[in-house]
Amino acid sequence: MDPDEFFELFTALLRRNAFSRPATLSREFFVNKISRDIWGDYEKMRQLGAGTFGTAHLARRRDTREERVVKVVAKARTSKPLDEIEQEILVLRQVDHPHVVRLFEWYEDTSSIYLVIEALKGGTLQNVLLMMQQKKKALQEGWIQKVVGQVADAMTYCHSLRLIHKDLKDENVMLLRKDPNFDEPFAVVIDLGVAEMFSVADPTCREIAGTPSTMAPEVWSGKFGPKCDVWSLGCIFFELLSGSLPFSANTIQPGPWLKLAERGPNWNLVKTSPQSRMLCKAMLSFAEKDRPTMKKVAQNAYPALQTKLKLVPPEQFTPLTTFCSQQKAKRSLLLELASRLPMSRSQDIIEMFEGLDVDRSGEIEEAELEEMFLKMGVEDKDLIHRTFEALDCNNDGSLSFSEFAAGALLLFKDMLEESFRAMFVGHDLDGNGKLEPAEAREFLQGVAAAMNPSGDDPALVEVLLAEVMAAGDGSKVTYEQLRDVVLGGALAATPVAP
Repeated sequence: MDPDEFFELFTALLRRNAFSRPATLSREFFVNKISRDIWGDYEKMRQLGAGTFGTAHLARRRDTREERVVKVVAKARTSKPLDEIEQEILVLRQVDHPHVVRLFEWYEDTSSIYLVIEALKGGTLQNVLLMMQQKKKALQEGWIQKVVGQVADAMTYCHSLRLIHKDLKDENVMLLRKDPNFDEPFAVVIDLGVAEMFSVADPTCREIAGTPSTMAPEVWSGKFGPKCDVWSLGCIFFELLSGSLPFSANTIQPGPWLKLAERGPNWNLVKTSPQSRMLCKAMLSFAEKDRPTMKKVAQNAYPALQTKLKLVPPEQFTPLTTFCSQQKAKRSLLLELASRLPMSRSQDIIEMFEGLDVDRSGEIEEAELEEMFLKMGVEDKDLIHRTFEALDCNNDGSLSFSEFAAGALLLFKDMLEESFRAMFVGHDLDGNGKLEPAEAREFLQGVAAAMNPSGDDPALVEVLLAEVMAAGDGSKVTYEQLRDVVLGGALAATPVAP
């Protein structure tokens, strides 16, 4: 081999290893590359935008009719974008938080890579600010605090993964849905393409990236840590409070920007509460060491959310405790369903999750889950411990959003049935309302793989397949028959109305 051939082979092996299924069970396990033509699975609705390296389209799944955004990255533009999009895939696969955009799957052909992500229909914060300026109106402070708190929650979680965004700005925060009355925002962080990992031992990075108007002073020097995101969020916070950018200069040279940053923004433009102003000032401290951590921002940005446990009457809350007694196949399937949940249909579960996450870590600790159970009248601490252990699929001592949602689906039977039906329809390739053995086998492969993530187990698939096909006529199985076999009593209880 000559050097170029060796480099191509070495890169291919690295890619194969990086994108293989992880050995531990988590949402990342179910986010995989699909080896089909994407436009056979999706139909384009309209183009949302175009950039240097590709386009974004609103698209609809042909089987379930669910809307997604398909981000198309052309490989041929330059050699760098392919590396960048692979970095974005690796980042989005491991991130599991309601306020970070969700990657569901990706496709690849000879010319492009296609990322299938959550459809965010509320526009960017930049869109909101422009609209309010046109109407000569100001945003309500409570709405602003919620948005900043949600972004801080998302970035606290990312920082716990040793992941820095590096380019937080009003264009990179979107709203999940339109919020015409500005009373219930749902902010989502996007564009982790320039994100960079930092080590625990040396939490600094050296590759300059970002947008000058929101770039922290230390980023210009090329040596910075996760608090650069605190500065950037502080810039967004100031912009939302005042309607103006905190810093503006007609140059990309660092000198003028650093002088502006050291002097600070015009605080006379901020007319909101002293608490908001004080927090924003702390976030825009020129010296990195004087800024709060993102977790401190999350804990202080707005009053801790109160979980809406009233959505679930205490007598109907106990199904969550049955999660630990479910067969492993059912627990694996519930995690897969939770991993595929769109945020737009998960509001009840998200509110419970955020209410339980008292320390704003982006994950639920056993003590937090125990407190919820005790409030609901479940006092068996051994049962609570076993439930937590069963939910903690990757055994890391805390519950990610998808791990918690897998159990919470047992509380919301209508959501569980809807998700299971969508999964069934996605495997019913001929659309006849029944799965043939080949379709049922593909349906069950994910469940079997999740039951034994360390390697393929064809025998397990065949055991599950035999049980499923026996419920039908031996040649095909209906939705109801598959549901009853795979989920068993999980859907037996009376549905809880949201």
